[in-house]
Amino acid sequence: MMKRIFIIILLSVLSFQLTTAKSSSDNDMIKSLEKKCVTLQSQQSRTANDLCKLKDKQKESDKRIQALKSETNSQSVVIDSLRNTCKQLTETQSADRKNVNGMIDKTNSNVQANQETLQSRTLLVCIIAILLLVIIVGVTTRLAKRIKSGNTSIDEVRKAQDALQIAQEKMQEESIKLDDKLLELFDRQIANAPKTEDNGKPDHSLALKVADEIVRIELNMSRMDSSIKGYKQLAKAVERIKDNFKANGYEIVDMLGKPYNEGMKVIANFVVDEDLEEGKQIITGITKPQINYNGQMIQAAQITVSQNI
Repeated sequence: MMKRIFIIILLSVLSFQLTTAKSSSDNDMIKSLEKKCVTLQSQQSRTANDLCKLKDKQKESDKRIQALKSETNSQSVVIDSLRNTCKQLTETQSADRKNVNGMIDKTNSNVQANQETLQSRTLLVCIIAILLLVIIVGVTTRLAKRIKSGNTSIDEVRKAQDALQIAQEKMQEESIKLDDKLLELFDRQIANAPKTEDNGKPDHSLALKVADEIVRIELNMSRMDSSIKGYKQLAKAVERIKDNFKANGYEIVDMLGKPYNEGMKVIANFVVDEDLEEGKQIITGITKPQINYNGQMIQAAQITVSQNI
């Protein structure tokens, strides 16, 4: 009997402990769930805030996209305008290139025609010079023979001298006329000739040719009487060409009649002249002048130096 009561009491105690343990465990679980619930609520609140921020950012992004679309559209308009401008420029450039090529071809044709004219006139000058020289030689030979034979009077000698002088003056006048025409031709060539070569460098060929002719003309003029018909007009034409040269950066170095020194960068041909003072060296002839372009020498001079050493 006591044993049964003890068992019952023991079972009651165990049952109470189990109930108490279960109640304690449930309380702990409820507290844990409450904590989790609070945590979830906090996370939900943060998520809602993040979602609101994302919505705001999305709105800003939409605005930016719209602004970019507007800017893209405006840039597309600008690009189309630039394309049209580039197309027009290309067409204009093509037309200009054709015009320039046409002008270059025309200029080359004019230069070639002028060169042919120059060659023909030069040939004419040579023919006239040869004829006058033949006349002078013939008159001189005839006069010398008559003087030798003793049949020539003073009047005949004077007449022959006058005839020679007239022939010489006539030859000089014709030379002046042709040189004047030559300078007019050079004026036209300088105005129409291209300033640069195909590689973009300055084209000096015409300038060098003209400079050689100017020096030749000046050398001939130095041996003429200034009273000859056409002399002053030719002198003015030479000065005009030289001024044109200076305006384009060219300089023809004046050496004629100047003293020669060993430091000159020239090609010199020396001749003896006993009429000069002993030790003197004077430049008496110029085959090619020294040409400077913008201060730099582009052609060395070829000169004749008279000396008495």
